[in-house]
Amino acid sequence: MRAALALAMLLSGCGDGVAVTDRGASENQMERLSTPRKEVVDPQAPARLQPLDRADLVQAGLADPLCDFSRDGRMLFAVSAADAIARVGGTVRHFAHSTPAEPTGGFFEDRQVSVSVGRVGEVRPGEGAVGSWPARITVTNRRAEAQTELNGVWRCGS
Repeated sequence: MRAALALAMLLSGCGDGVAVTDRGASENQMERLSTPRKEVVDPQAPARLQPLDRADLVQAGLADPLCDFSRDGRMLFAVSAADAIARVGGTVRHFAHSTPAEPTGGFFEDRQVSVSVGRVGEVRPGEGAVGSWPARITVTNRRAEAQTELNGVWRCGS
């Protein structure tokens, strides 16, 4: 009789109605303790340029930049005689000139990010300092070990 009573209790599932899996953990507990799903993160995000707007230029004192780099009609980098700005990772960053901004390009950096702009193609002898040319920009975030390159237009002068 005792054996029948024990078997009846076992089959009736004397518990709180929570499904129990192997080793006594409920499905809910296993889900909470399992390895979280990996979030897809863009490893190049710390070096990816985002468009500058007019307010960014005015706030930085670059309402009329000496030179700028744009792609698909959107300005991504602007340079004056004393400053250079770009929006990287949602933040407008200011860069020091490592080389002067010229029609052939330039090199700019802060403590974390460096920007190199260079014209693509031949520079003709006696070519003026005003105009727009095909160019490539390279942005390197040294701390995040990320780098991006874009082709676009380098424009200097009015």
